[in-house]
Amino acid sequence: MFSKVFKKGVWLVALLALSLSSLLSGCASSKTIKIGFIAQMTGPDSYIGQAAKLALEDRIAEINEKGGIKGYKIELITYDSRSEVPDAVAAAKRLMDQDHVSAIIGPEWSGAAIPIASIADASKTPVIATTASNIKVTVDDNGNVHPFMFRVCFIDPYQGFAIADFAYKELGKRKAAFITDVSAAYSVGIQNYFEEHFTSLGGEVVAKEGYQANDQEFRAQISKVAESGADLLVVPTATYRDIALIAKQADALGLKIQYLGVDGWVADELLSMAGKELDGAYLSSGVTTESPEFKDYNAAFEKKHGMKATVYAYYALDALYAIEYAANAVLDQSPSADPGSEAFRLSLKSALETMKDVPAFTSKLTMEPDTHNPHNKPVVILQIKDGQWKIVKTYEP
Repeated sequence: MFSKVFKKGVWLVALLALSLSSLLSGCASSKTIKIGFIAQMTGPDSYIGQAAKLALEDRIAEINEKGGIKGYKIELITYDSRSEVPDAVAAAKRLMDQDHVSAIIGPEWSGAAIPIASIADASKTPVIATTASNIKVTVDDNGNVHPFMFRVCFIDPYQGFAIADFAYKELGKRKAAFITDVSAAYSVGIQNYFEEHFTSLGGEVVAKEGYQANDQEFRAQISKVAESGADLLVVPTATYRDIALIAKQADALGLKIQYLGVDGWVADELLSMAGKELDGAYLSSGVTTESPEFKDYNAAFEKKHGMKATVYAYYALDALYAIEYAANAVLDQSPSADPGSEAFRLSLKSALETMKDVPAFTSKLTMEPDTHNPHNKPVVILQIKDGQWKIVKTYEP
């Protein structure tokens, strides 16, 4: 009898302790702002996510050491998309449905960001894409803005316009050829926008060759480019590996041509893999690690982590700065708000879409309410010269 009573008493004490623990845990979580991060952390494109994750962790540690945002600490929850759309979508659903994050940073590419947009709208969770530049990331097929989808990079129409303008007016090129990843919305979009502006200026597109993601053989396409009489080869790829292979195979075939690329080329690995073959090539980017204002940050980052900061880290920080601003705005109005609530996310969304001249990592951010794109993001034209990136000029919208 004593044993049964004793066991029952122990069980009740344990239950009470568990309930108290859950209550205290709930109180603690209400003072925590959870931010999700979807990134390519493993695989061939891990260079995109790894530096960005470290940059976010550093910044969040700084914020938390200073007391957080209005007393609310930030917790970063990271999931690896493995460069696969299904993995990125699954990560977004988990962050929204299970982790109950207040906002999400990422993904980095349009193919994943586009399907996540409708999920964000359904769950009423703000998502800030970093380098996903296709117009349909934030706007649907009917031209309506996705209420909860944002981005901090420029969009493909302006990038395509800018490099076409540069090619015709600055380089004096008149016959352009393309080798395009036809499986990527990003690549196809830039090709279309380039062609539209280039031909309107008087240029001609004389060859449009395609390939699929992860292809490694490009000699057939290169041969057709050589036969077309093109004086410019545009390769709007989302990964440095594709242009590196194209340049090396073109060099082996004896093709000498002016290359023009996009922000998907931007990775120091390109310089070591095909810097020689691409010497003299031009490309566009929204920001560059070569900018003098990032010199001190880059040095400190490399000293601490043993790896270089990247533009992907910069964009991730821009997204975090935007969330910081929005969270501060929400908590100014509602100091006891619950970051896990729908009301908090709705207020966060409203603050994000009305932000104006908010200091971020790379520049001031102003969000366009009708597109959820950053207003007037510049396009930097870079050149690969002697195995290094060289800033040529900056296009302002």
